[in-house]
Amino acid sequence: MTSLSLTVSLPDNFRSEGVLRYYGRDQAGTSEKVSGDGFEKAFWIDEVPAYFSINFHNDKVSVEADVDAQLKKSRLQVIVNSLVSRVLGLLQPVADFELIALDDEILKRMIIETRGLRVPQAVSPWEALISSVIGQQISVAAATSMRSRLMKGMGTLHSSGLFCFPQPKFIATCNVHELRNFGISSAKADTIHSLAVAIASGDLSLEEALSVDSDFEPISRALLSFKGVGPWTVNNTLLRGYSFLDGSLHGDMVVRKKIQQLMGKKTLSVSEAEQWLTQYKPWRGLLAAHLWAMR
Repeated sequence: MTSLSLTVSLPDNFRSEGVLRYYGRDQAGTSEKVSGDGFEKAFWIDEVPAYFSINFHNDKVSVEADVDAQLKKSRLQVIVNSLVSRVLGLLQPVADFELIALDDEILKRMIIETRGLRVPQAVSPWEALISSVIGQQISVAAATSMRSRLMKGMGTLHSSGLFCFPQPKFIATCNVHELRNFGISSAKADTIHSLAVAIASGDLSLEEALSVDSDFEPISRALLSFKGVGPWTVNNTLLRGYSFLDGSLHGDMVVRKKIQQLMGKKTLSVSEAEQWLTQYKPWRGLLAAHLWAMR
């Protein structure tokens, strides 16, 4: 085992509650769990189980991390520092959006309440993608339960007692019907298995789009070619897996309800929500996160 400790500075107005809410969804604490002012998460480094705990302290976070293998500490530090920055959304240009929102007659009422919000990230695009597939058209509680059962059944246990999300190559070798044992529908199981097979075979890559200033059109088109993957799944994956802040989440029921609330309307169709969000390009995904957080 290789372990390290480090400290990462936080920007002004950082809202830790959003991160704790995102990583505290699974009350069973299967792969991640929140305690006090911090959270823990298991993940993969070079196909080896790894783990970090993050604790918030005003303008900084303290991080404890380890990997269940021998690894140069200097390399582990680079990996963990980069991952923590990404997971917390520290490089997201949220101040640019807030300037626009504060000048907007409709958004300024919301942004005063949610100012400083950043979009917490999944530890990998793969985990964001499969979580998005599982979460299609069901409640957060139901999706979290299925995801927890999947990780317990197919994930890998880290020495911390938390499970790492099952890798594509493992799911690709499983019988698709095994996924049904975790409460996942037949259609979603087929989609998850097809995605895993494509990644394991090299036909689909999720990592290329992680590069800075990446063009997300190729990965969007590639994902939409899979049966069972629609615009909501793609845009939610881009938001949670790549920090892409302009994916339109007009298909999200909560987003529509909050837009309806802001506009003082009794009803709002999907197409009306899509049209309304268009005026806020290139911030539609970040705006969706603010709408989720709005009380």
